[in-house]
Amino acid sequence: MARTRNRRRRRGQLGALPLTSMIDVVFLLLVFFLVTANFAQKESKLPAALQTEGGGVRSSDLQPQIIQISVVNGQSIYTIGQVQCSDRASLESVLQQLPRDAGVAIKADPDVPVQSIATALQAARNAGFSRRSYVPSDSGE
Repeated sequence: MARTRNRRRRRGQLGALPLTSMIDVVFLLLVFFLVTANFAQKESKLPAALQTEGGGVRSSDLQPQIIQISVVNGQSIYTIGQVQCSDRASLESVLQQLPRDAGVAIKADPDVPVQSIATALQAARNAGFSRRSYVPSDSGE
């Protein structure tokens, strides 16, 4: 009969959990998650317009220089805005006069040889452009 009493006491004691330490653990977890949470706005919700001391960023500052390459009478012609060049030296001299921050984009017609594209890339590199890219033209242009 003594054994049955001991078993009943053990069962009763096993069922009881110390809630004080569990509350402490839950409180510490809550504090941890509050401290490590990031309440900053997502970048997609931030305003897109950046303000500077000069009153804003001009759109011309953000656009890269565009070199359009076409073939006329079997010779490659490099066009930057209204200026046309037919060789690498003249292209480099024109590129050295332009701002380099936005970079340069080279756009070529479909019938332009690869050597002409490589020449334009090298001229941009020699002129000091650190950001250079090649953009193939659509056949409809």
